[in-house]
Amino acid sequence: MRRRLIGVGAAVVLTAVVPATADAAYDGGKAKHWTRQITQVGQRPAGGQHERQAGAIVRRRFQTLGYDVGIQRFSLPGGGTSQNVVARTAGPLRVIIVAHIDGVHHTRAANDNASGVGTLLELARNLRGTRGVRLAALGAEERMVTGSPYHLGSRRFTRGIGPAVKAGVRLALSVDMVGVGTTFHVRGLEAAPNRSARRLLASARALGVRVTYLRDTGQSDHDDLTRGGLPAAWVQWRWDTCWHMPCDRIDRIRPWKLWQAGRVVLRAARAALN
Repeated sequence: MRRRLIGVGAAVVLTAVVPATADAAYDGGKAKHWTRQITQVGQRPAGGQHERQAGAIVRRRFQTLGYDVGIQRFSLPGGGTSQNVVARTAGPLRVIIVAHIDGVHHTRAANDNASGVGTLLELARNLRGTRGVRLAALGAEERMVTGSPYHLGSRRFTRGIGPAVKAGVRLALSVDMVGVGTTFHVRGLEAAPNRSARRLLASARALGVRVTYLRDTGQSDHDDLTRGGLPAAWVQWRWDTCWHMPCDRIDRIRPWKLWQAGRVVLRAARAALN
């Protein structure tokens, strides 16, 4: 998952004491339920049967919640195909939230990134019926599996959105690795927070959540969103000592961490939609 080894830094630690109100319906236990459902299909390398089975779980859940759901299929460098599962609501697009559904070989990839997909599905429950939302479970994020320099699912997703529509987006983000770790981060490619990162930092501040802005070199789907004209951020708990290892299992996922990440995203999304 590495493109360049440059530009890592940190800045901006935010704290506050304002109580949460808008996030009352977000349920970390429900997010872990969906995280578990994704891990139970097995290992999910890009293009494999289990990646497709996990996508089917996501598609059915989106449909049950009343979203307009579509599938974006795309080719992989070594042959075969992967896919994105995309849910839409009516109205001008304002908020984009993505999470990658694939994993590396030899692991159930519970934190990286069934945790993000579980969080995405709980966000979908809270945002159903809200105009201007696009949610996507993306395939082929893991570059060490595909051999591509790109996160192929987010690259395909971003290319499917026209310039005029991109211009109206107020918040774009990747939820990736949010079930394990000791420090909570909003991350981005830029030295200073872009507009999506600023919204997330403001949301955390309003909720009293301690969060650090951490620059990265493009280690998640926010990379190809940003480079494709959708300035995006990455929400992450870190560090996970089982990253890309067989010990990345469901029993390590903490519902309260899913809740913390989810409520920050939910508040930021609602603010961007108003």
